[in-house]
Amino acid sequence: MPGAMGASERDAGVASSMAAGGRRVSARDVSESYLPCVSPRMQQITARLAAIAATDLPVLIRGEPGTGKSTLAQQLHQDSAHHGTPLIELECAAATSSMVDGLVQCPERTVLLEGIEELRPSEQNRLVCALDPPKPMARLIITTSDDPAALVARRRLRADLLYRLDVIRLDIPPLRQRPDDIIFLAGHFLTVAGRRFRRRYTLTGDALARLRQHSWPGNVRELRTCLFEAVAEGTYRFLSADDLCLRSESDPEAEMMAALSRLHAERGTKLFAHMQRVLVQWALATCGTRRRAAALLGMSRGSVSTWLRRHELDETHPPAEVGVRPCRH
Repeated sequence: MPGAMGASERDAGVASSMAAGGRRVSARDVSESYLPCVSPRMQQITARLAAIAATDLPVLIRGEPGTGKSTLAQQLHQDSAHHGTPLIELECAAATSSMVDGLVQCPERTVLLEGIEELRPSEQNRLVCALDPPKPMARLIITTSDDPAALVARRRLRADLLYRLDVIRLDIPPLRQRPDDIIFLAGHFLTVAGRRFRRRYTLTGDALARLRQHSWPGNVRELRTCLFEAVAEGTYRFLSADDLCLRSESDPEAEMMAALSRLHAERGTKLFAHMQRVLVQWALATCGTRRRAAALLGMSRGSVSTWLRRHELDETHPPAEVGVRPCRH
């Protein structure tokens, strides 16, 4: 009886079946205006699209740059009653008053306002006037990379405009918070790139591992670019980790978020206890004494001692793998 399939083998099966024609590929599967997903959070969002598409209410899509906000807007448009007409896209940073007047006053169309935080105050005023009182007009889909409430607080967005636009909210999680989608999306992009370049590739185990370990600060856009570049320059049927051009990660917070996501996947619950243990180990290895470790962490020496007792750690034997330069105080 064959043994259980390992994670790398399972991931390779998913990626290769999508990229190498292991299952029937529909026109939508190979479209770049469609992003498949398997993570529960994204499946909840896609499940809402059908119900949302049946209405003409404004939809606000929020997500970090590169998460696929415009692609989700295109999916929403394709599922709506306006799918027979082109989606009108407008970069708010380049919008003029005449553009705002013309776009919002065209019923039975869908208008995508990208980067609402970049819309100038004069154009925001015109949009408020167009939306009040409610009248037959285009279906509006709005995207932003920022917290709408924070935009209002910083006076980059009118509060009364937000109330009119934020009727239905879709919050797209960054790719680092949904690691299950990484390999699935990789297979999708290999299929799309393979069709475009008339090449068929499969990711090797080390390539799959590399994709999972990366924190993807550029989100889905970065993943797509990485795989398209690998396919365009690849010379063999199999793509290894060496074929993947991943940019250096310079965002410490993004790296920390990626590490927490991996810790959650490996350890499950009780993350705070694991974080306490790692943090106090790191501080002691960095500083050498409880007093210095407490100063580095911004806590009392007694709290450091409590953490040490709770996790049965020995101050005199910091972990050897934490090799950092001692701090000076």
